[in-house]
Amino acid sequence: MDTPKKLYRAIFIDDEIWALRGLQGIVDWKEFGFDNIGAFTDSREALEALPELKPDVVFTDIRMPEIDGMTLIERAREIVPDAVFVIVSAYRDFEIAKQALKNQVSDYLIKPLDKAEVRQSLTSLYEKLQATDKDSFTITDVDLLSEEAAGNADVTRFVIGLLAGGPIRILTSEADISDYGLNIIPVRIRGMLYSYIITGRTNAFYLEDRVKGIRIGVSTEMTDCGYLSVKAREAVKSFNGCFFYSDNEQTAKIQDYLYDNLDKKITVEDVCSKFFLSKSYIFELFRENAEVSAMGFLKKVRLCHAADLLKLQKSSVSQVAAAVGFDDVGYFIKTFKSKYGCTPEQYSSRI
Repeated sequence: MDTPKKLYRAIFIDDEIWALRGLQGIVDWKEFGFDNIGAFTDSREALEALPELKPDVVFTDIRMPEIDGMTLIERAREIVPDAVFVIVSAYRDFEIAKQALKNQVSDYLIKPLDKAEVRQSLTSLYEKLQATDKDSFTITDVDLLSEEAAGNADVTRFVIGLLAGGPIRILTSEADISDYGLNIIPVRIRGMLYSYIITGRTNAFYLEDRVKGIRIGVSTEMTDCGYLSVKAREAVKSFNGCFFYSDNEQTAKIQDYLYDNLDKKITVEDVCSKFFLSKSYIFELFRENAEVSAMGFLKKVRLCHAADLLKLQKSSVSQVAAAVGFDDVGYFIKTFKSKYGCTPEQYSSRI
């Protein structure tokens, strides 16, 4: 394999020196496009070194005495917001997998490390970083984006056009989101992009007050069917602070409530009680603004989240089902197969 032209800066963090040396020596990192710029057995020292080192990739253990891996990732994002993170752990812990998904960890490598898996992971990671670099730009101030959008008659088309850097094409039929690289982006963003892509309806957008330094990678790669001309997996993955909502404020609030309760047994009655609305009104609200029922919308988001969990770590089907609000594992398997064309076990084995 030829050494890639660009080398991404990588650091390694593990409190066990033998594990750290093993990770550093398992492959020729430069062959895969990564430059080893630092290794740490102390997670506090690693955090202190971040401003100077400015790594592109951070490989970290989870269970460490000073600062655990998840806390380290959260703090590191404040220092190097553009960095991507890879967990290297001996534990196949489902709760860790869920946290990793929430923190948008790029990959989860299990110790003892398998050389072939590491090589595959690094190849994929390099491709993601290259795609993010292509035609990328940085929005340093949310106010700037807000001002630009304020005078635009169609806010959503403006924002997505900004992300895509070109014409927008809309899918005209329901499709498996993972086919378009959307499976790992935050569920709130993915859910609303799903609504936008499937229905072609215009959605308003919302920016958190303190979002700054949003790095967006843009690609104009095309496939043989209509889609947004942005490589969404890379571009939207970094767009953490922006949640796409329906242009109807009331529908958006209900969607937000559903997102926040993915793991709970939510019924239409619960939604009615929460928002003091009748069933018929909620039905009409979603029919007009989302072109799917509230429960149908929740089911789609739950299944996408289940796929995320299965991709991130090989977890038991019962764990995944419970994590996305399915009490009946058999029904979960049937519903999952209806959407993805395979059982959860088959889906996980393909990863």
